[in-house]
Amino acid sequence: MTHGVGKLQGVLGEEDWYFSGRDGTDCYLTHSKRISMRFYKSIFLSLSGLVLMYLASPAQATILTFRITDTDCCGVSENFPEGFGIDQTYGDRVTSTSTTSGTVTFEYGVGAEGFTPNVNVSYEPFSIFTGGPSLWRYNYGDLDRVLFQGSIETGVGTNYNYLLVVLFADPGYEAVLHGFDLGGWNETDYVINSVSVYDNIFNGFFPAQNRIFHDPNAAIAGSGPTHTTYSFNTPLVGNIISILIDANNLGDDSQYIGIDNIRFGQQIDPTPEVPEPGTLSLMVGAGLAAGLLRRRKG
Repeated sequence: MTHGVGKLQGVLGEEDWYFSGRDGTDCYLTHSKRISMRFYKSIFLSLSGLVLMYLASPAQATILTFRITDTDCCGVSENFPEGFGIDQTYGDRVTSTSTTSGTVTFEYGVGAEGFTPNVNVSYEPFSIFTGGPSLWRYNYGDLDRVLFQGSIETGVGTNYNYLLVVLFADPGYEAVLHGFDLGGWNETDYVINSVSVYDNIFNGFFPAQNRIFHDPNAAIAGSGPTHTTYSFNTPLVGNIISILIDANNLGDDSQYIGIDNIRFGQQIDPTPEVPEPGTLSLMVGAGLAAGLLRRRKG
């Protein structure tokens, strides 16, 4: 099943300047204010350079396939850390299809556009008591290697029943979401509360705030086996992009929804803004949150 989604893009307005007279290199505005033509020429050239730089910079795309191997991972088949919490550095600043650090190798797919050296990824929420986003190999529909919310009830801490994947672009850049796949565990179909995308940090107190895509009562395929694909014909863009898989209606069975093949990219922000100090701290804190959570899937 494929969802095709469009998005209305805003266009900056244009404002004409009218001149009433000319005196050498100077011009007079209709309000009779004298302005140097050399000044306007320098501004025009600067703006033209920025526009050309933006147009010449291609969009790029990385695909998170969750293919992670660890040769020192407890003898798990295929060296895949099945049932273990995802390494929070997976997906950060991708510049190649494979990177190795020590015994761990990360693998990625790549779209025709290229990689994403200016985007970090965070997988949330998690707790040192209950766990969080974790990895599994198979049986989520026909998907091979997925991320699921592995939080469990322990009597201490919060048992989370939703999964959040957040893309953080560097200042001056935007994350560009092309799509992702979802599959149901044990090759079973499910209906969950919703699948949503936000162009900022998800705010649980105001769930509709900054929401740019929303699929309520989302049908997640698994039988067949097959899976559900969300593909955005017009990519979803923002300095921060949050993907929310809300399966609270499934309770503990929320772990039966897996995500895979998250395709995202980057582009230069045509209208960059300098973030407030507090906002920047929040972004950095979220991007660096947590290390490796290790837990077996029961």
